[in-house]
Amino acid sequence: MSRLSRAAALALGLLLPGMPLAVLAAGPSSQAAPARQAVPRTILALVDLREETTIRLSRIHTMAELPLNHLGLSVVYWNVADGLPDLSRYPDLRGVVTWFAGEPFADVGDYVGWVARAMDRGVRFAVMGQPGVRLERGGKPVPLALTNRFFARFGLRDDDGYSDLTYKSKPLLADGMVGFERPLSGVLPGYPLFRKTDERFVSHLVMRRADDPASDSHLVVTGPSGGLVTDGYSRYFDAEYNRRQWIVDPFAFFRDSFATDDLPKPDVTTLSGRRMYFSHIDGDGWRNVTEVAPYAAKRVLSADMVRTAAIEAFPDLPVTVAPIVGDLDPTWKGTPESLAAAKALFALPQVEPASHTWTHPFQWAFFKDYSRQNEAAFLERDGGRRSGKGDDHAAEEAGEVSDIGRYAIPRAYLQQPFDLGQEIGGALDYFTRLAPAGKRAVLVQWSGDTSPFEAALAAVRKAGGVNINGGDARFDADFPSITGLPPIGLPVGAERQIYAAGSNENTYTELWTSRFYGYRNLVNTMRHAGSPLRLKPFNVYYHMYTGQKAASLNALVSVLTAAQGQELAPVAASTYAGIAGGFYTTRFEPLEGGRRWRVRDRGALNTLRFDRSSADAVDFARSSGVLGQRHSQGSLYVALDPAVAEPVVALAETDRADRDPPAAVPYLVEGRWAFSAFTAEEQGFHVAATGYGGGGMVWRVPRPGRWTVTAERDGTRLWSGAADADADGRLSLTVPVSAIAPLVLRFRPADGAAG
Repeated sequence: MSRLSRAAALALGLLLPGMPLAVLAAGPSSQAAPARQAVPRTILALVDLREETTIRLSRIHTMAELPLNHLGLSVVYWNVADGLPDLSRYPDLRGVVTWFAGEPFADVGDYVGWVARAMDRGVRFAVMGQPGVRLERGGKPVPLALTNRFFARFGLRDDDGYSDLTYKSKPLLADGMVGFERPLSGVLPGYPLFRKTDERFVSHLVMRRADDPASDSHLVVTGPSGGLVTDGYSRYFDAEYNRRQWIVDPFAFFRDSFATDDLPKPDVTTLSGRRMYFSHIDGDGWRNVTEVAPYAAKRVLSADMVRTAAIEAFPDLPVTVAPIVGDLDPTWKGTPESLAAAKALFALPQVEPASHTWTHPFQWAFFKDYSRQNEAAFLERDGGRRSGKGDDHAAEEAGEVSDIGRYAIPRAYLQQPFDLGQEIGGALDYFTRLAPAGKRAVLVQWSGDTSPFEAALAAVRKAGGVNINGGDARFDADFPSITGLPPIGLPVGAERQIYAAGSNENTYTELWTSRFYGYRNLVNTMRHAGSPLRLKPFNVYYHMYTGQKAASLNALVSVLTAAQGQELAPVAASTYAGIAGGFYTTRFEPLEGGRRWRVRDRGALNTLRFDRSSADAVDFARSSGVLGQRHSQGSLYVALDPAVAEPVVALAETDRADRDPPAAVPYLVEGRWAFSAFTAEEQGFHVAATGYGGGGMVWRVPRPGRWTVTAERDGTRLWSGAADADADGRLSLTVPVSAIAPLVLRFRPADGAAG
């Protein structure tokens, strides 16, 4: 966290003086009365790691977890190869999701009984792919009566029929849940004959063969205990291009399966009513010499080229810069020029210092059980940032396919034994010392394969930091599906890796080998990830070697220019990482009176979303710690006050969905800055503010007419102005001063009457 962003956090009530960032990430502790049972929002994913190998590559993580996160649900994983889990370990369990490809259970009867007991206590199930109840592991058939005990829980009966030739099969019913990204067309997968036995369940896809009513099969159903999608009808997979598309609408399916309409959603995409923006740079290519004329003749470094063209030219867009210590430190491979480039970047007010590690590990698993002896075979191949010709090439010059995954050596710099403490906490301390006084590096941006092991993630947390990278988010013509967007993060043991919200230029340039202009396509991913559902913040993530080529630099500038033209709320990358961490810790305590919740343990997360809420509004009389509200895309976004540890949010119906709901108190509709510590006064109100660029904002005030606004810092007035609230009390203005250092804004009716 930079000096200014830390000061901003102090002003916004996020940190107390001297409080380490780890406390912020963990969320506020409560001294209030014991909480009621929280609204359950945990989904237990059952996976078979004998089949899928890793959670990171599992179907549930790569496809289902993103829509589950969007619905406000946090996913934990259990490997059924270790037996069946004890559900008492999950006190806030809402449901279970499965997506098997085979038959993972040696005793299907035990599993069917476990499911029945879970459902009897109110746990809902979403079943996709193979249900895991037709064969026992090893191929032993399961009696149909036992299998049907399972299907009966979903309102179905398997009549032991199967349509393997589907050319005569057509949908008798296919509602809006079917055909989400891929219509039912071409040769359809074979399917079992499922009869519906419980009218409480809704059928979303019913297949009929040759106009024979006796052949009707219910392949997608949802109901009071969850939902089921028959294998082959959840997604389409193109093996030639390795592309996946949803047949079933996963948002609708999981919404119905887990009954999420009553669940407030912690939202990591929005701040102050606007879509969030953040940018971060990995240090790879720091010392590359640019090819951009006329700077190439002067041997300008890529890092300096990026600073000039893409950072200094966009002072209203914050960026987090994460060098590699080995590229800067003169005792490793650093040079006076590479060190000076870092100091020049860190000195810019909109730049946050961060770490891309000390020695740049390429394959993190190699260091989980590190042995210098195992690394000895690679020592003679240490190509780490050699001087001379090597400097003219991309920084991951060891990135060719070879004997440890796709990398020739396990890390860029091998000259000293690997030291996890140095790699994480040591690098953060190094960049903090390199930055101007008051700026602090707290963000670790994972290097190489971005697959840190549990101890590496724990080292970040223990150093008081946060982490990001991985995910490779794409949603464009080349990746035409939300399956190209990752979830918020990945559980790694007891720790959590936070993914970037956008992909870097590697996936657009064939691993930095061609189409160096390709990164301009990021705007398509960001557009699709923002509408019609806001699934991700706007994230500009790249490497320093983007400054090496004119095409890549021009592409980056075009993306930044596009971002400038959008309605965004820019933040530092570490701020987003803290917000993402808060998604997993947030708890909702239901309160008396209906549609009212106390929000606990949210950490840095300050936005809630209520879906299908165009006719809902915040009931400020029954709420506390709420800054504002805004309707967008059919949802109600609620801005919480960071200065209030445990806000209370209550909803009520509103009679108009086409304007800001009326309220007896002023509230924020939207703004470019972050706001905190809202205080009503006898005449008007005041609020703390921090952010980047001019402070465009909209407030809804109780009375129309002229309002005066002042901006102060440390008791000194920096600016004053006036704006008119329209007949609906909508007060729009821009405060044209820098708020990187926190401000206090004061609003008063021009005639002095509070109204």
